[in-house]
Parts: sequence; C-alpha cells; structure tokens
Amino acid sequence: MGACGTKTYPGLTEDILEDYTSLTYLNKGEILYLMKKFYSIDPDKIEADYAHRFPKDEIIKKFEVLKNNPFRDRLFRVFSSKQDGCFSFEDLLDLCSAMSPDCPAEVKAAWAFRVYDIDEDNQISSRDIYDILDRITWDPNNRNMFLDRESKIKIAKVILKEVNLDHSETIGLNEFKLILPRIPEFTSSFYFRL
Repeated sequence: MGACGTKTYPGLTEDILEDYTSLTYLNKGEILYLMKKFYSIDPDKIEADYAHRFPKDEIIKKFEVLKNNPFRDRLFRVFSSKQDGCFSFEDLLDLCSAMSPDCPAEVKAAWAFRVYDIDEDNQISSRDIYDILDRITWDPNNRNMFLDRESKIKIAKVILKEVNLDHSETIGLNEFKLILPRIPEFTSSFYFRL
C-alpha cells in the first residue's frame, strides 16, 4: 500500500483491506476513502484503538450525506454494532456497503426493513408508516408537517392493502422483500454517494 503512494492507516493492513473488499459491496478505493475521512476525525484515537467508536455528531460532521437524512437516527441505531449511537470504522463500512449501488436489492431490502421498522417489533405497521411519512414530509424550515393525520391514515391503509399479503395489518420482512421489485425507485432512494 505505502509503496504505491497510498497512505497507510494503523490497523488497516493489506489483508484486512482485502477482507473488507470481499465482505462488503465496496471497492478498495472506496474503503480507503472512507478510512481517510474516518481517520481524520481524530487520528490519535484511531492510532490508539483501531476499533474506536465515534459519537454520531462527530461522524455527521465528516459524512455530510447523513446530516439531512430524515432517517439519520434510525441509520445510527441499525448500523451501530453496539446500538450506542456511535460508529466504529466497520459500522461505517456496513452502512456504506448497504447504501452502495452495488449492493443487491435483497440485501438492501433487509437493511431498509430494519430502518423503517421504527418501533423495532419486526413488522412495519401503520404506526411505522405514519412515522415514515412524518419524516419524509416534515419541513425543517417551517417545522411543519405537510400531511395531516387523515392523509397519513389513508396512505397507510393503501400501503397495507397493497403490500400486506397475509392480511395481518402489518408488513413482515418477506412481504417487504417481495414488494420491492415492484418499486424501481427503491434501489436509487436507499443509496448515497460517497
């Protein structure tokens, strides 16, 4: 790595880089780019402990793509391996791998399901759908919701009627995976550019 003019990072050996490349949907260049940004948060902490976990606010400062994401709290909850709102480098790799355009739709769907299952009961219910709608229609400048309660109830009913195959009034992971091929925008919306 160093012989090619590439900066080396403590803990990120050529073998580990190869492992990350084979275990994620990221290439070496993307992994090195992510490490460069992650390392720049606090080089001393990474050098002392390669597995150091940085709090959400420090990650967001370096990774602007997360700053205005309406599901930011859920992304940190789902992708934080210790569910402590902090990220290690490997947590960041998991997130960026799932958001990669090279990540297969079925893998994206499994991660997306966990993000959208707001109450974490392994089902997407009408309450989860209301929360999702609030997140994507909230206007942070005016601090207003664009949808009223009646509109959210109608939208949730339509979604559950179309997607809920077992008529349980909730959407399970398998139903979620089955419906996604009918939503071509999904893979481009559950994505961000490094």
